[in-house]
Amino acid sequence: MKHLKLIGTLSIVSVLLTSLVTGCSQKPDKSPTSSTAAGTAKDGSSKDHLTISLSWWGIGVGFEKHDEILQKLEKDFNVTFKAMDIGWDNYKEKSQVWAAAGELPDIITHSMTNDIPATYNEWIKQKLIHALPDDLSKYPNVQAIAKAKDVQGIYRDGKLYAIPRMTYPNTDLWAVDRAIYVRKDWMDKLGIKDPQNFDEFETMLKAFAEQDVDGSNKKDKTGIVMNTLGYFNSIFVPTFPQFGNKSWLKEDGKWIPFYASKQMDAVVVQARKLYANGAMDKDFAVEKAGEGNQKFYQNKAGALALNVDSVKGSSGVKAEWEKNNPGQNFFDHVKLLHLWPAADGNVYRHTTTSWWSESMINADVDDKKMDRILQIYNWLLSPAGKEMFDYGIAGKDYTKDGDNYTVIRPKDEKGQFIDLKKEYPSIDIISQLASWRNASSIEDNAANRTTFGEEPVKFIQNELKWQMANAKPIPTAFEISTMSTPAKDKLSAINFDDDFTKVILGKDDPVKMWHDILKGYDSKGLQQAITEVTAEMAKQNK
Repeated sequence: MKHLKLIGTLSIVSVLLTSLVTGCSQKPDKSPTSSTAAGTAKDGSSKDHLTISLSWWGIGVGFEKHDEILQKLEKDFNVTFKAMDIGWDNYKEKSQVWAAAGELPDIITHSMTNDIPATYNEWIKQKLIHALPDDLSKYPNVQAIAKAKDVQGIYRDGKLYAIPRMTYPNTDLWAVDRAIYVRKDWMDKLGIKDPQNFDEFETMLKAFAEQDVDGSNKKDKTGIVMNTLGYFNSIFVPTFPQFGNKSWLKEDGKWIPFYASKQMDAVVVQARKLYANGAMDKDFAVEKAGEGNQKFYQNKAGALALNVDSVKGSSGVKAEWEKNNPGQNFFDHVKLLHLWPAADGNVYRHTTTSWWSESMINADVDDKKMDRILQIYNWLLSPAGKEMFDYGIAGKDYTKDGDNYTVIRPKDEKGQFIDLKKEYPSIDIISQLASWRNASSIEDNAANRTTFGEEPVKFIQNELKWQMANAKPIPTAFEISTMSTPAKDKLSAINFDDDFTKVILGKDDPVKMWHDILKGYDSKGLQQAITEVTAEMAKQNK
């Protein structure tokens, strides 16, 4: 019988390689090693054909061609996928409508464990979603995720009701999700060394804006631009580490969200100073994501706050810069700037919860279909799945000799190998059903080197190695990010980025402005949330 539930008025808030440290005790499955799901039907467990409905962002278009990748997955697991489309702007609301009407798909794509844990609790209470089996040993790759340290916070009464979609296999690899690109040629020309504190950093940015480094006799430059405010926030990590990942911290015996910390005073002072002194982009508040990047590419800014979290992304930055600077090698002119130590002497790197979003199973799914879904997810997380998503179909897109891969898929008119996502539109969806696979996007492997070249791969790998060797992850209470308490759930109504921007742009004393904003947060339940979270953490002796 279909579960028909009215969800009520829970607020819907808007969104967000090899493992270095597995973070779990169960090692992932190591077989099969070829890109096939062979063996799934030999024991009879997949002998009955099943139709599995599935929601995903843009799945209607992605599955429309019914390409060979999709055909292969359906054939190997004896299933037919029924696509149920969602959009980035409506997926939360659409899922609520489906839930109220008893029309949720078998596999539900959502982000409630990260974004709205209160809704996750409500769906469990109303029996809309299925708990995973207690014994996942039959699906060791799924079990590895279920045992990950930071996943434990979304168990409810000892049961797990979601398969987190891991961004990385562990929280360490977030180290390259924040980066500051800087014009090293400008630094050399101006005699500037790598900043060792905030004041030196500000001085460098002001010099970029004021010193006419290219001899144009125009005051048309700025110090630093940003892809989004989130990337820009990373420059304040030495001042206040938890500001960089917006986490909770313990201060004066209480657990508080980062914005309630006394350390915010120094951040707002520094941010205002950068803006008032012309060291940062004057247009940052009105630019759309990515617009500020163009100023860096066009030699109108000396630094760019972004990331190096994919070879494709870094090669894209390189390509955009070189398009505006023909005949010049990006890596001869640009480098990554490393942050200076915090007050405790440590250099900190970005980290956050190892997943964003999840797959949940409809409560009406029976044991047979649950088993088939978990078989599929176990394969998606396997080395065989990774091989297919990295290289395509064996014999058609690549050949393999031992551990050596040779890409043989066709090339385009520019002599570059055709993007697998263009050849197989479904692969962008299927490859991310179980994990975001960001680790593959920064690997030093044949797929990345063949597609994007040697230099972008080395660029990312060198940065990752530097971060692992020289920086520590921001101290983070991961369990609080997925914790749900009545008052904490209501804090989702706070729009910190807008308030922070107002302070940066303001004319009054930035500390006073921030304290006034913080008082307003009390009316949204801030103090009660602090009390509740502190009490919950005390139960864990933290």
